[in-house]
Amino acid sequence: MQLYKKFLIGILIICFLFPACSSNEANNNNNQNVNDPNETDSVKDTERERPVIPVGTNYGGYELRILAPENHISGISAYGDLYVEEEVGETLNDAVFRRNMIVEELLNFKITAIIKGVWYELAAYAQKSIQAGDDDFDVVYGAYQPTLAYNGCLVNLFNVNNIDLSKPWWNQRLIEDLSYKQNKLYYINGDLTFLDKYGIACLLFNKQLFDDYGIEYPYEQVRQGRWTFDEFTKLVKGFGTDLNGEDKMNEHDLWGLTGNVAEIFRFMYGSNERIMSFSENNTIPTLNYFNERHINIVSKIVDVLSDRANILIADSGQLSHLSDGYAGGDFVNRSGRTLLISGMVGSIPDMRAVEYDFGIIPFPKSDAAQQNYYSMVSTYGWGTALSIPTTNINVERTGLILEVMSGYSTDIIIPALIDVSLKSKYVRDEESAEMLEILLKSTFYDVSNEYAWGQVVWSGLMGIYYEAVKNGFGKFVSSMEAQLNKVEADTEKWIAAFEELN
Repeated sequence: MQLYKKFLIGILIICFLFPACSSNEANNNNNQNVNDPNETDSVKDTERERPVIPVGTNYGGYELRILAPENHISGISAYGDLYVEEEVGETLNDAVFRRNMIVEELLNFKITAIIKGVWYELAAYAQKSIQAGDDDFDVVYGAYQPTLAYNGCLVNLFNVNNIDLSKPWWNQRLIEDLSYKQNKLYYINGDLTFLDKYGIACLLFNKQLFDDYGIEYPYEQVRQGRWTFDEFTKLVKGFGTDLNGEDKMNEHDLWGLTGNVAEIFRFMYGSNERIMSFSENNTIPTLNYFNERHINIVSKIVDVLSDRANILIADSGQLSHLSDGYAGGDFVNRSGRTLLISGMVGSIPDMRAVEYDFGIIPFPKSDAAQQNYYSMVSTYGWGTALSIPTTNINVERTGLILEVMSGYSTDIIIPALIDVSLKSKYVRDEESAEMLEILLKSTFYDVSNEYAWGQVVWSGLMGIYYEAVKNGFGKFVSSMEAQLNKVEADTEKWIAAFEELN
């Protein structure tokens, strides 16, 4: 295996070295950088930026230890976008293998994985190790990073000299949305990872039902920026149909949309609204429910989602005759009896088994005047992020390794994810592939979503939105006002914790 790996690295370098030399010669007039072994014809070397590797960098075979859970919520190996043992003929696996071989050769180090439990157990293990002062791992990867950040277990990435957060291979949306005072950030993802892209919210639509009812696919509306909540409402209102004549809608009937109570956030974020936002100077998170626009948007969304004749909310009690409402919703989806399905990019592979064709679109805008689409994404559950523990004894070394891994992933990992796996393997038309490109550019993070699960409770704030979906908008404002003092106390606690962090 070692002989094979050295041979393959040599082939990669021979194939890509000469196109890289001319531009690197110009590059080296400004900074000292090693030659680029991974150039392709698809993007000219002069148009691609690479991480700067100081001449003479050699980590002497150091083993970079990545702590990761055994499984991602999707069932995929949770460390599979950072470490794989060998090529197996699967696109993403092999792309990770090739990327790692290149960067390991450039810096002379070795990537290893330390696997501990399932994804929701990782934070407790990591926190115990870090707070004990043990140097057990160099990188933490997986879900529940906000828990570790809030408890002071992670290095501020703005302070890591060898990580340049302004570079395009890092997730700029996450940096903008979650950096405290724009100078404190404790976890990140980017081109070096693909499982975080699985956490992007999207809508799947049943092409067969669109065809049967003479409805035009929404693709052109999305392209022209006309895919709005009003257009969504036109599709689902009145679409629900009692197919079995039982006078009560259930899993055997026809629905406009299937989802769960969290749809309130996906539609709200699609409308460019958050529960909480940082103030203009990016210092203090403020509650948005006092904002008239926020109230109007939430009210409008709840009015549609609480329509039990057309919308199936799996955890709302609509299917109370079933022991598992989610199983009932899945049955509706698999049976092809819903016009639209709320999902995530990571749920696309699960649709391989359905017999009908489906398309993919983003969640709608609030109105046509809204400039961009916004797609909810979280580092919890479906999403992932990486961080550096405070017990790391050589942060600069780890920072450079992660920087190079990310910078050399843009044209290896991302094309494997989009062009091969999602586009041709799972997605059933070219238009949906185009929609995936839009989704990847529309990610949207909410600090309240992240840290509500990470440590701060925000006093049940998110639950008030869930209750509105279940029971209507009537008590929303009064419920929010009743929690205001507790929310303010939680906010002060959160601010105090972050002020004390380095």
